[in-house]
Amino acid sequence: MKTFIGVAIVATILDLGSAWALQGGVNLTGAARILVALLPLPGNIALIVLVLRAVRALDEFKKRIHFEAVVVAFLATGVAVFIYGYLRQAGAVGPLHAALVWAFMGLSYAAGYLVAIRHYR
Repeated sequence: MKTFIGVAIVATILDLGSAWALQGGVNLTGAARILVALLPLPGNIALIVLVLRAVRALDEFKKRIHFEAVVVAFLATGVAVFIYGYLRQAGAVGPLHAALVWAFMGLSYAAGYLVAIRHYR
């Protein structure tokens, strides 16, 4: 758990630092902007590996619960992004921010988890 928290903190710092630098916090051009944009990738890949290891350590029932939650999150996020795109074309909303997508995905995962837990009671 300590490893996960440590990697999550480093990945978050890299994410926030890259966002700050790309939004004008640092004067970057060309290849430097691409490098800064890709800087968070190793930390995020490490988080994926750690989560995958944790899921693989679960028993089959818990894996099924999390799988159903991920399916709900994946499908709900896909639908939401499409609808957001249509609303954007209609001029009803502004640009889509990645943080909003992640927040929605987390909330829809939680909802899917609760639905799966309730289903198997």
